[in-house]
Amino acid sequence: MLEQRDVEIFKNMLNAVLEDQLKKTEVAILEKVDDRLEKTETSILEKVDDRLEKTEASILEKVDDRLEKAEASILEKVDDRLEKIEISLLNKVDIQLRQSENMILSEMECTRTILEKQIERIRQNMDELNQYYRIAKLENDNTELLLDRINELSKRVEELERRAVWKVM
Repeated sequence: MLEQRDVEIFKNMLNAVLEDQLKKTEVAILEKVDDRLEKTETSILEKVDDRLEKTEASILEKVDDRLEKAEASILEKVDDRLEKIEISLLNKVDIQLRQSENMILSEMECTRTILEKQIERIRQNMDELNQYYRIAKLENDNTELLLDRINELSKRVEELERRAVWKVM
């Protein structure tokens, strides 16, 4: 049988071989674990990157949609407000134009009234002047007729005087 010392040596050798094998196995296992961890990490990172890209694209798409909707909503509100402002301004301009028109018409009516009174006074003056002219013309005609009569009578008187002087002579 084997002696205790041989068993010890064998035991030590076996331990040394086992330790060496364990170290090699541990190193191999650690290398495999490191490889798998690295591959898993790479796979996880790739999956995370893919998901981040998809999430980023989805978020950007949603943000773009919301921005488009917000822009459309804002533009619609601006258009509505501009339309209301335009209508309000047009109404105010219409009111101002009506007021100006009414004021102008009122002034024109006053001016018309004044001018009609002046025209009436001028007509009355013209009528008076026409009457005065007719009267003056009639007086002139009458004066002319009287002068003609006087001249005619003077001629007749002279003729009678000449005849009377001839008869007396």
